[in-house]
Amino acid sequence: MKSKRLRSERGAAAVEFALVLPVLLILIIGIADFGRAFFTEISLAQAAREGARVMAVTKDAGQATAAAIAAAPGLNPALGGGNVAVPGSCAAGSQVTVTITYSYASVTGFFGPINLQSRGAMRCGG
Repeated sequence: MKSKRLRSERGAAAVEFALVLPVLLILIIGIADFGRAFFTEISLAQAAREGARVMAVTKDAGQATAAAIAAAPGLNPALGGGNVAVPGSCAAGSQVTVTITYSYASVTGFFGPINLQSRGAMRCGG
C-alpha cells in the first residue's frame, strides 16, 4: 500500500513545479527589469545634476551637454544631444535647470517603452 501511494505522489510534485515555474520566472525577470529601470533613473538624475553644475560654473551649453552625456556611460542606448535640454544662458544669481528625457525599453516587453525624465538645478555663478 505504501509504495503505491508514494508512486502516485511523485507525479504531483512535477505538476506543482510546472504550475509554479512560469510565475516564478516572471517574478524574477520583473525584479531584474525593475532594477534596470531604477539604475536608468539614477543615471539620468546624476547626468542632469552634472550638466547643471557644468552650466552653472562654465556658462557654456555645449560643455554642459557633453558633461551630462559623459555622466551616464552605463545607459544602453546611450544619451545623445537630443535627450539633453540645456538653457542657452546662465545669468549670475539665477537658476539653471537641465532636463533629460529618455525612452527606457523594457527587456521583457511587458511594460513597453517608458519615458523617464530627470531634472538637475543649480544656481549660476556657483
